[in-house]
Amino acid sequence: MAPEKEIKAARPGPACVVWELTLACNLKCLHCGSTAGGRRDAELSPAEALALCEDLKRSGARGVALMGGEPLLRKDFFEIAARVRELGMELSVITNGTVPGEEVFARLAALAPRAVAVSLDAADPALHDRIRGVPGAFAKSFAFIERCLKAGLPVSVITTVHKLNLKELPALRDLLKGRGIAWQVQTAGAEGGRFSRDLLLDREEFYSVGMFVEACRRTYAPEVLPVIGAHDLGYHSLLLDNVSLYEKWEGCQAGLSVAGIRSDGGVMGCLAMNAPGFVEGNVREKSFTEIWNAAGGFAYTRSFTEDQAGPECAGCEHARTCGGGCSEMSLMKTGRLHNDPYCFARIERELFPEELPGPFARAALSARGRAAGKLARLGRFFSGKRS
Repeated sequence: MAPEKEIKAARPGPACVVWELTLACNLKCLHCGSTAGGRRDAELSPAEALALCEDLKRSGARGVALMGGEPLLRKDFFEIAARVRELGMELSVITNGTVPGEEVFARLAALAPRAVAVSLDAADPALHDRIRGVPGAFAKSFAFIERCLKAGLPVSVITTVHKLNLKELPALRDLLKGRGIAWQVQTAGAEGGRFSRDLLLDREEFYSVGMFVEACRRTYAPEVLPVIGAHDLGYHSLLLDNVSLYEKWEGCQAGLSVAGIRSDGGVMGCLAMNAPGFVEGNVREKSFTEIWNAAGGFAYTRSFTEDQAGPECAGCEHARTCGGGCSEMSLMKTGRLHNDPYCFARIERELFPEELPGPFARAALSARGRAAGKLARLGRFFSGKRS
């Protein structure tokens, strides 16, 4: 890292920094965007990692999510996690739940994390193991979830949806409901080296995931099944509520309220945009605080203007605030930014050309379950405040 110097904060620090502690992993997940397995040659050392914790605090970062690979494979994981908490930042841990020993649960509980998120891609153990690339993965992950619940940890489950497991969503719902487990549903991308584009959801399948999340949220109270769609899951529907935690989609937050750090110190707006051209700098050369506050940094979100919208989004009434949807989805599907073709509003116009706008849309809108109180209750489960 560059020598320490005073940095005048040009903007608020990130609400959350997603930090890929290591690419080492004991699984071989089909949809892994990083094709994790072995460590990067230039992985940050323990001393560099602890210095980065201090740097994140200086930047104004409010929360840190530690992920991998499999973050618990780093021998200094608990030292890094403890430093995050000592500095007053919120901590989340994203794990596959297959590597810990019994002592891990007490050590995690001592950290008072915002969330311990475990990947679960099917209720059918054989299918989960097939997706994760290792026999017995489901049994280990589910046992980890059970043990976390017993330890009083705020457990989340992350499900990544593609053609192989789309049909598993109802069974996963039934497996998770009533247990106080926060559930995040996201869709697979094609950035990794093990995933075939043939397994990506088509538009109707993608929309059905949004309908599923909406149906769950209308059917079950947050206390029974707290479920959200991730940042990639559709926007500006005339029929469905925003399936995230928020009242409406306000554009890709990469470089605005979130940032990602690779295990080699590369800083990105979003780790899902797994391409060298989106690395804004490296903490070995400049501090994270400098990179975050650099003039002209993260230009694709910070400097977006409507005229940059691609053909899928040009002329849309939401373009200015939407920014063309999810940057990762836009890049994956069209090869350019601000051009997300999987916008719910666009899909609806294609699926229901005669009904929108009209009585069908008005009836659907009148039935929407958007309520500030319900969103606030839902938010408690995703912030670790379960009581």
